[in-house]
Amino acid sequence: MVMMTATRPTAPGLPGVRRALVVGLGASGLAASRLLVGQGVTVTAVDEAPDHAGADEARALGATVVLGRPAVELLDETIDLVVPSPGVPERAAVLQRAAAIGTTVWSEPELGLRVFPHRLLAITGTNGKTSTTELVAAMLAAGDLPVVACGNIGRPLSDAAGQTPPDTVLVAELSSFQLRFAETLRAMVGVVLNVADDHLDWHGDAAAYGRAKARIWIGQIAEDWAVANADDPTSLALRDRYAPGRHAAFSGTQPVGLGVGRRDDDLILWGSDGTATELLAVDDLTSRAPHHVANVAAAATLAVLAGVEPAPIIEVARTYHPGVHRFETVAIVDGVSYVNDSKATNVHAAVAALGAADDIVWIAGGLAKGVDLAPLGEYLGNVRAAVLIGTAADELAGICERAGVPFEHAGSIEDAVRRARRLVRPDGTVLLAPACASFDQFRDYADRGGRFTAAVRTMAATSDESAAGSAPGDQGGSTDGT
Repeated sequence: MVMMTATRPTAPGLPGVRRALVVGLGASGLAASRLLVGQGVTVTAVDEAPDHAGADEARALGATVVLGRPAVELLDETIDLVVPSPGVPERAAVLQRAAAIGTTVWSEPELGLRVFPHRLLAITGTNGKTSTTELVAAMLAAGDLPVVACGNIGRPLSDAAGQTPPDTVLVAELSSFQLRFAETLRAMVGVVLNVADDHLDWHGDAAAYGRAKARIWIGQIAEDWAVANADDPTSLALRDRYAPGRHAAFSGTQPVGLGVGRRDDDLILWGSDGTATELLAVDDLTSRAPHHVANVAAAATLAVLAGVEPAPIIEVARTYHPGVHRFETVAIVDGVSYVNDSKATNVHAAVAALGAADDIVWIAGGLAKGVDLAPLGEYLGNVRAAVLIGTAADELAGICERAGVPFEHAGSIEDAVRRARRLVRPDGTVLLAPACASFDQFRDYADRGGRFTAAVRTMAATSDESAAGSAPGDQGGSTDGT
């Protein structure tokens, strides 16, 4: 089960690419521009915003920058390559025009690995990508392998590939947007963690979304590993249909044929020879939440396939804490736990959060991204009341009403925290698990989670001050009779 003996990938390179159009000036667009200019390609970088913070950096790189115009206006037959940022939907006019005139379209990760081939461990899925990527990178590092975490986790893949030695292992979180325009990207180990309806406004329908996820295996050869979630039928079906490499699986609930799964209360490594090696007890993890157990099992499977021995895998699994905005308890006030799961931007993630707590006042809502939120109604058994925000509030109100869950509307996240405090019972949980994107009210999910956390901590400080003001020793007279 050792991946590192696999044939190192070779670079398809950039044959015939003389002029490129980079769409979007965020981190991905700047990374693509940097790589292309460095390869001698003439780059035009366009963003429809009339002003963009990345414009000066793109100009300094040597790109021609065009702001405030639709990208499609700059695309003609002289452009050899279009590199869209992840936020550019497949149905965007510039991509439709590219398809019509036969212009090549590559995502920024595809571009990066074409020029700077590296050994790649690739992670995608509707939920759990970031935590699993962090876990895998930490496990490889603990196993003394040269490794860089990149992709959607923060550092663009093409920057990581261009700025590290060829023997560095890239552990990349990849979105469906990035994978949709991958053609040769080779993951020596690639995993689809789970698939549930998300980003249907971008992909058009659930089938297209699933196919985009499956492109994580598009460049694999027979010696590579394709990993799926044994608890997720869609993930398994995509692997069995599309993955040409060897098959493995993970599970947070059951044994697997080859990979890391669960038997009773332990995580077990099942080898290709049928052996079963106990890794650690679920109770030894920093969280027993089902989604965390699954993420650890997935990460351990990838690390083993990458050649890491069990000891460093166990060490990381025992000490890893999920990052901010991922089912993070930000305060306990008067016995009530306030949990920030702002990263739960879809139904699947919100369901996982709802199942990991009891006696919940649920803060939910935002931008639904074209996804049907109705399935949430089946998972509200632990919800005492809901406080609803954003453009999806009315749809969620109908779901709550049908499920018999009382609800209130809030005009802001701060208002939602105040209302939730009044509704929650002692020893209960106030849970921010929006099931929606944040862009209707916030910059991103981190902004939403940060504002929730700030509101909770302000409330906690007020509560502490109130408690101190009513303490016996602060009543204006002596308490010892002197």
